[in-house]
Amino acid sequence: NYYGPFDAQDAYHQLWEGALECKMLPIDWTFWCYKCGGMASMKTCPHPKEDRLFLSGTALRKSLSEGGDVPAEFSRPEVLKILRDYYATLEEKVEVKLHGHATGDAEVKK
Repeated sequence: NYYGPFDAQDAYHQLWEGALECKMLPIDWTFWCYKCGGMASMKTCPHPKEDRLFLSGTALRKSLSEGGDVPAEFSRPEVLKILRDYYATLEEKVEVKLHGHATGDAEVKK
């Protein structure tokens, strides 16, 4: 992993007032919930881990680098085609290891 799951939120809080013309929404873990039929968060969805697809960039890189399947809920088909084409051209393959939140093992952020 290049950075922690909430490092972008931490970086935002270090900016001075007015540095950006947008506001951050401090949302906890987000994922696709098969039972809810859409995107949800740890605060909005009561369903267990088995019903959730965590949208992890690390998991996506692992699947693409290994030529694996990517769930349809993860991205639009035309975007996945571009990514698959790109990864197919890479001569040097990098091993991507999944751990922590990339595996869906997430808890409510405190």
